[in-house]
Amino acid sequence: MVSPNWCRALCALAMLLMLTVVTGCASYGPPIVLTARFDPQAAAFINASGRAKISGQAFIRQNDGKLLRATGTDVFLVPRTAYADARIAAIYGDGKQAMAGRAFADTDPLYDRFTRQTIASSGGSFSFDHVADGAYYVIAMIHLPSDYSFYQMPILERVTVAGGKSVRLVMRGY
Repeated sequence: MVSPNWCRALCALAMLLMLTVVTGCASYGPPIVLTARFDPQAAAFINASGRAKISGQAFIRQNDGKLLRATGTDVFLVPRTAYADARIAAIYGDGKQAMAGRAFADTDPLYDRFTRQTIASSGGSFSFDHVADGAYYVIAMIHLPSDYSFYQMPILERVTVAGGKSVRLVMRGY
């Protein structure tokens, strides 16, 4: 008789092998090369102090109706620039959920310096204070539970802050 621990280990190894073969390490085809270049001046408004607040909740609904919230995961505020628009179009297309297997040949190292980041609460709530007027992307990571791997699915909302007015979002991924 085969022990249950041996069966679990064999199943885990088989799943890992299958995921590696099927996803090709989560990247399909050649890496994406962006033609737009990052312009720090165009993104500088992310570092300006404003009067607005961008807050909300992020979640997705599974097919069985269960909600998966952005619980303890990263939420990013990204200024809309030509470079960010090109990246977002490559990752999300016209949708609000990332398309699988997108990888970039290189990312400008300054790009991450011109984003803001927070951690979602246990209920999936997040908040960015002192946001300056401008157009932004809000990207929330949703943890997809699995016994065999760790995967977070990013969901996206586009938002504009004008006249210092705060914005409240409900991010559902669709």
